[in-house]
Amino acid sequence: MKKSAYLLILLLGSFFLVGCHESGTWKDDSKNWKRIFRAPKPADVTVVHSQFWRSPHWTYEFEYFLQVTQNEEFKKTLFHFNKLKQLTTDEELHNTVDFFGEKPTWFLPKAVSNYEVWVYADEPSQHFRIFIDRENGDLFLSDNQI
Repeated sequence: MKKSAYLLILLLGSFFLVGCHESGTWKDDSKNWKRIFRAPKPADVTVVHSQFWRSPHWTYEFEYFLQVTQNEEFKKTLFHFNKLKQLTTDEELHNTVDFFGEKPTWFLPKAVSNYEVWVYADEPSQHFRIFIDRENGDLFLSDNQI
């Protein structure tokens, strides 16, 4: 076999292995927490709904939606590890409900004015958002990278 053919097979094989990963859409799957946070779900956190999508593309492209019942410890952790700012103007709030894909019907079932809305303070153009239901304290999280 010619050296160039061997090199081509090796290169294509390496590309194929790097590009192989799990892709698809998972709804209310128990593995979604790990897909989103890359860590086990804390025992005291109750996930009401989740949806995770990952592209078959070789780059890491994803979108997720998550609803968690009111949980002060989880909320404290989110705010401790992320520098967040609350959005308050009508324009800011309106722009936060523009998602890459279609949001599930269970995600933000009320008008956005019924939620506290938080985004990264230093990078508000990022897509990570936390919505906290003002009535019951449920947390709705969403993010995407395309």
